Amino acid sequence: SASYLQKIRRQKPTTMGKQRRQNGANASPVLLFAMMICPILLAISTVESFSFPTSTSLLTVQSQNKVTRSSCTGTSLWATKVEDDVKDAAKAASSPDEIFEQFTDFIMNHQKSMIAQIEQVDGSGCLFTRDGWGAFANTSDADSIADKSKSGGITRVVQGGDVVEKGACSLTVIRNGVLTADRAATIRGRQEEQGAGGVVVREGDSYSAAALSVVLHTRNPYVPTFRSDVRIFLVKSSTDNSKSTAWFGGGSDLTPYYLIDQDIINFHTHLQTMCNTHFPPESITDNDDNTQREQQLSYKQMKKSCDEYFYLPARSEHRGVGGIFFDDLDATENTLDFVRDVAEGWMPSWLPIVEKRGKMEYGDEERHWQCLRRGRYLEFNLLYGESLCMIGWN
Repeated sequence: SASYLQKIRRQKPTTMGKQRRQNGANASPVLLFAMMICPILLAISTVESFSFPTSTSLLTVQSQNKVTRSSCTGTSLWATKVEDDVKDAAKAASSPDEIFEQFTDFIMNHQKSMIAQIEQVDGSGCLFTRDGWGAFANTSDADSIADKSKSGGITRVVQGGDVVEKGACSLTVIRNGVLTADRAATIRGRQEEQGAGGVVVREGDSYSAAALSVVLHTRNPYVPTFRSDVRIFLVKSSTDNSKSTAWFGGGSDLTPYYLIDQDIINFHTHLQTMCNTHFPPESITDNDDNTQREQQLSYKQMKKSCDEYFYLPARSEHRGVGGIFFDDLDATENTLDFVRDVAEGWMPSWLPIVEKRGKMEYGDEERHWQCLRRGRYLEFNLLYGESLCMIGWN
C-alpha cells in the first residue's frame, strides 16, 4: 500500500552511485568486463525481487572480530615474526598473472561445491542443469578442460525446487582479449581517478577476466532472495609481457520480501565480521597515500557502495537491505584471501535464514506480495542495472 511504501522509504543516497550509472566513461575495469560478454543469467530477472530500504538502526552491529595472539616471549616471539615475514614476502612475490590463475581455479571449484550444498539443502530432487560453452563445452568437469588458455564458461540453472524457485550459478572465464582505444582510455581514466599505479593501460593491451555469480530466488516469501559475485580483470602490457596489473570486484546482498529484523542483523554481522578480519577498523586512517588504498577498505565503505548502487530513484527506495559491494581492488595475495572469504561466506550468511524461515506457512496474499516486490527488481534491471545485468550479477 502507499502508506506502507511511505514507511519504508529513506532519503536518497549521495550522487556518487548515480554518476557511476549515468557516466559510462567512468566505469571501472571490472565492470567493463560485464559489458564485454554476453548475457548469462538475464532470463531469470523476470521473477526477481523487491526493493527495501536499508535501516541504519538495524545495521548498527557490534564487530565480533577480536584477533588475539597467544603470548610468546624471547626466541618464540622472534621466530613467529620471522615466519610471518616469510609468508608476507611469499605473498608479495605473486604476480597478477599468477593471482588470476589462482582465482580462476578457486571459482571453478567453488561453483561445484556450492551447487552441491544448495541441492542438498533444497531436498526436492531438483538439480542444477549444466550449459558449458567454449573451453568448457565438451567436459563435465571444469578441472578436466584440455586447454586452459581458451575462454569459456559454465551456466548452472535450477528451477522448481522447494527452497529455490529459480536460481543460477554462472562461471565465466575470458582470456586473451584485446583492448580497443576507447576501452583502454576508460580504464586509464579510472586508474587516474583512483590514484592507481602499475601498468599504464593502452590500446592493444591484452586482457583476461573471470567471474562467478549467483542469484537464488526463493519459493517461500519469508526467505530472502540472495545475490552475489566475485570477479577479476587482468591487463597485460602489449609492449612488455612481463608487466601486468589486475583488479578484483564483487560483493553480496540480500533482498527480503518480509523484513525480519534479526535475519538482517545476522546477515550484516557476518559480513562485518569477515570484513573486519581482513581490514581491521583500527587500521583505517585518513592517509591518502596511494600505497594505502588496500588498507582503506572497510565494511562501512563497502556497505555504503552497495546501498548507493542498488537504489531505484524513481521509487525513492533501495532494492533490498544491502550487503557489501567493492570494485577496483588491487589484486594481491592479501586481497585474494579476502575475495575467497567473501565467496566462501555466501552460503553461511544465507542458509541460516533458509533453515529458520523455509518452513513458515504462507498463503495467496504473501505470494502475491512476493511477486509484486519482484517486479521492483525488474525495474532496477531495466532502468539502472545495465552493466551488472548483462552477465546476471543482479
